[in-house]
Amino acid sequence: MMINFTLILLFNLIFIFSSGKCVSSSCIYKAVGERVEIPLEIGELQDKGDLIWTHNQSRVYKKSSNVKKPDVDVDRSGSLILENIQKETSGKYEAEVFNGDGKLRKKTTHQLCVQEPVPEPTVVVECVEEGVDLRCSALNSNEASVNSSEASVSWMKNGELSDTTHVVLHVGSSELNAGDTFSCTLRNMISTAAARGVQPVCSPTDPPLDESDESETKKLLFGLDFWWMLVVLTGGASFLLVLVIICLVCVCRCSARNKRKAREEAELRLVPLMPDYTDQPDVQYMQKTDSDRPSKSLRPLPPLPCPRGPALQPQ
Repeated sequence: MMINFTLILLFNLIFIFSSGKCVSSSCIYKAVGERVEIPLEIGELQDKGDLIWTHNQSRVYKKSSNVKKPDVDVDRSGSLILENIQKETSGKYEAEVFNGDGKLRKKTTHQLCVQEPVPEPTVVVECVEEGVDLRCSALNSNEASVNSSEASVSWMKNGELSDTTHVVLHVGSSELNAGDTFSCTLRNMISTAAARGVQPVCSPTDPPLDESDESETKKLLFGLDFWWMLVVLTGGASFLLVLVIICLVCVCRCSARNKRKAREEAELRLVPLMPDYTDQPDVQYMQKTDSDRPSKSLRPLPPLPCPRGPALQPQ
């Protein structure tokens, strides 16, 4: 194995230094938004000559024509300077240096890899029939994902590194002890983030919920039992209905009282305008008295008065 590694190293050195060319296959890792300098490693540039930088075979800088893209610059040594890099800035950058005669003096290639910092993960516990499943979930970022090839996952159990590098860690019931603490770590080439430790608690005696149990647990309304909430809402609606009926009865009685009071006030206002019959004689009584009294034609004549003087004696 050592002989094979030596042969590969010699082959790379021969390829690098042949024909005055230098090729670098290592990737330059940088974070989004940073400033990066891609080296040329040729010393100072000659006044006579040319320098061309390309990004994925697209020209971004040429010395002789002063052609360059925004956020791109070149220092005195010919190194390419990029400002505020983004993920699309990643790729292969190639430089070609020519002397005054147009002959290739040096050619170099660099690979730029721009990455997002990994988000802070959380450990999600899911109890299963044969133990527990722990998922390293990154819920705080829409950009980065633990399933991406740019990030790796590692697990810690009670402070010791585990061999599992998958997103989901399965722990059997026989391996899970009370007080065991688990944590996961996300890592890429520019950042590292670790989750808080959790202690999964799953009872092995509890049978898994079937569909009927799940339907019972879902019968909740506003976080409370559905039937209790139904009783409370029905009682509240009945109370409101009784209250409305009482208010309507009170309004009707007040309205009838106001109408009766208004009618009485109107009658009192009409009393002074009516004739007063209290001092007049009773017509019927007078008629009755007159009918009982004999007529003047039927009354006896009063006696004639006697003449004064001696009374005449009959002869």
